[in-house]
Amino acid sequence: MKTERKEQIEVPKIESISDRISYLTATEYPLSANVVLIEGDTVLWVYDVGNHPAVPGILHDKSKQTGKEIRVILSHFHPDHIGNLSGISCETVYQGRNTFRYTKTGTAIEEDAWFQDGDVRLHLFPIPSSHAKGSLALEVDETWCFLGDAAYATQKNGQTVYNAERLLAEIRVLKNVQAPWFFLSHREPFRHKKEDVLEWMEAIYAKRKQGEAYISCEF
Repeated sequence: MKTERKEQIEVPKIESISDRISYLTATEYPLSANVVLIEGDTVLWVYDVGNHPAVPGILHDKSKQTGKEIRVILSHFHPDHIGNLSGISCETVYQGRNTFRYTKTGTAIEEDAWFQDGDVRLHLFPIPSSHAKGSLALEVDETWCFLGDAAYATQKNGQTVYNAERLLAEIRVLKNVQAPWFFLSHREPFRHKKEDVLEWMEAIYAKRKQGEAYISCEF
């Protein structure tokens, strides 16, 4: 007699990046993206809110502990990145135009935007992506750059593919980013050297076939 396999619920852990930046680890069960916390002088900035039920409580406790209101930045509209939004008390939400169609709250960012919060400088910028149209990246202090899933592929007719035009545009944008460290959601380790990420993406683009709009490639 076959028994149904039950996946064990994972609990996100808090990991440190710097004195002011930490993150909650991604989980597979339930599927939930990394949640990044940047502590400014006046605001607790959160990049993606994940989909794990423990996240809202963790963010609430952090906000209460620091006495700082939360401002949310969303990388894109997929549920594993925005699923907890309705359960989080936040001052405002920043996202790309396409994500705004799903959340219907906050502000749509369609060009580079900068925020200075004490010693912390945040740079929000739209980024072309095969994975999700209207993705939004976050660069902090020209040192750390959070990309969400923007560097990943998408599914088309049962295949994992990159849109060749968008991939080339994304590479060009990322080359101009000052930060030497890139962070790719769901990956372990979370942090990668900028040059390694670009080398990986350029190797994928090199597989394009002339005249074809998509590059078939597993990641």
